[in-house]
Amino acid sequence: MNHWTIRTRILASFTFILLVMALMGVVAYNRLSAIERETNLMLKDALPGLNYSTGIRGAWGEVYVLAWETVKAGTESQRQGYQQQSAEVRQRLDRLEQQYESTITRDNDRATFNQYKAARSRYDQLALPLTQSASWKGGEAAEALLRGEANQHWAEVRRLAQTLVDDNNAVNEKAAHGINAAVSSAKIGIEVALLVAVAMSAICGYLLLRAITVPMRSIVGLLAGIRGGDLRLRMALGRGDEFQDVEQGFNQMTGELTSLVGQAQRSAIQVTTSVNEIAATARQQQATATETAATTTQIGATSREISATARDLVRTINEVSNAAEQTAGLAGTGQVGLSRMEATMQHVMDAAGSVNAKLATLNEKAGNINQVVTTIAKVADQTNLLSLNAAIEAEKAGEYGRGFSVVATEIRRLADQTAVATYDIEQMVREIQSAVAAGVMGMDKFSEEVRRGMSDVTQVGDQLSQIIGQVQSLAPRVLMVNEGMQAQAGGAEQINQALMQLSEAAQQTVESLRQSSQAIDELTLVANELRSGVSRFKV
Repeated sequence: MNHWTIRTRILASFTFILLVMALMGVVAYNRLSAIERETNLMLKDALPGLNYSTGIRGAWGEVYVLAWETVKAGTESQRQGYQQQSAEVRQRLDRLEQQYESTITRDNDRATFNQYKAARSRYDQLALPLTQSASWKGGEAAEALLRGEANQHWAEVRRLAQTLVDDNNAVNEKAAHGINAAVSSAKIGIEVALLVAVAMSAICGYLLLRAITVPMRSIVGLLAGIRGGDLRLRMALGRGDEFQDVEQGFNQMTGELTSLVGQAQRSAIQVTTSVNEIAATARQQQATATETAATTTQIGATSREISATARDLVRTINEVSNAAEQTAGLAGTGQVGLSRMEATMQHVMDAAGSVNAKLATLNEKAGNINQVVTTIAKVADQTNLLSLNAAIEAEKAGEYGRGFSVVATEIRRLADQTAVATYDIEQMVREIQSAVAAGVMGMDKFSEEVRRGMSDVTQVGDQLSQIIGQVQSLAPRVLMVNEGMQAQAGGAEQINQALMQLSEAAQQTVESLRQSSQAIDELTLVANELRSGVSRFKV
């Protein structure tokens, strides 16, 4: 068993435990099957048979009692009542017999039931003619029959019914005892199987634990020695399981590690020497790069000043060029605006003439309105006179003319209001005529001012044309100067960018050399640590 692998041991342990559990399951299944058979026997045969047979026995006793009550009845009505009860009891007895027969599964039970039916048939042949006859005469012969041969048959039937009850009761008790025995045996089998499974689990677990922990303690001790620097240690477990592969791999790894550490010790000395030489060279390069960066920085500052001056000149020329272009554009725009203004003023003059014509027409219409108002005033005066005459006539008429007098008074009041309104309208028309006359005079003055403005606009337009010509002739010269300054500024910018790139490269070189120096210092530290680290190993 020492040559078994750990995998084989684990599989064997689980297989044995599973076999024990499977055996326990088979035993439990057999016991449960027996319990199921006994339970089915009780539910389908014993218990229903006991119930129905007990009912048959009770009903059979009622049949005999009702037969005697029928024979001994004192009146016909009592006899018929007992006969009716006897018929109901026999019907119930027939149903119980049918139900009992449907539950019979055993041969001896069926044989006893057939004997019961035969005995009942013999009793019915004797007793039914006495108890169910329609024309009952009674008599001592019927009582003697019930006490004699009929009683013997009834007792035989009752004995067989009791036999059915006892038989089903015995089957029921036997099934109950069988169930108890099956349950007890199942419990014992399960308990034994559980004890065996627990014991085997403990034994297998202990063996597996020893198979793993014993070599692991040896491995841990060996690793502690190697951690202390002794690479001469080798693993010797002497096993044939997976730990044999671990032993071979560990010993091979330790041998390679011993070779590696020896080589590392030799390389550490060489690395330390080389790092010192590289550090000296790097410090010299860093000093040279620092001087180069300082010189480049000075040249870059001078170049930036030249570039800034060129940019200022280019910006100034651009501003002059933009100002010239804006001046030419504004002059052109002003000339166009003056042309539009001249056309607009011409339209204004035309509109002023049209307004004068409209005002003349308005003055004429106002005169016509004044004439109409005069006519309305005359009509109002005449209406006032007529209403006054009407009022006088109404006064003359006395009581009959009082209503007409009121109407005349209202007409006179309306006539007075009309006269006042026409006067107001006349005043307003006169004011309109005065305003129209003043408007005509104002429009004449406005037209004269517009004509003078048109003359000034024409003169200004000519002057703007001259300015535009001079500005346009100046623009190409400014453009040439601007292009030359832009070319100079571009060259200065390129020089500045080149110097900036050179300065950045110099700074990067200095930074790289500084980082290299740091890396070399760290490498020196690492080389020393490597040398001191590998020196503690024993190879």
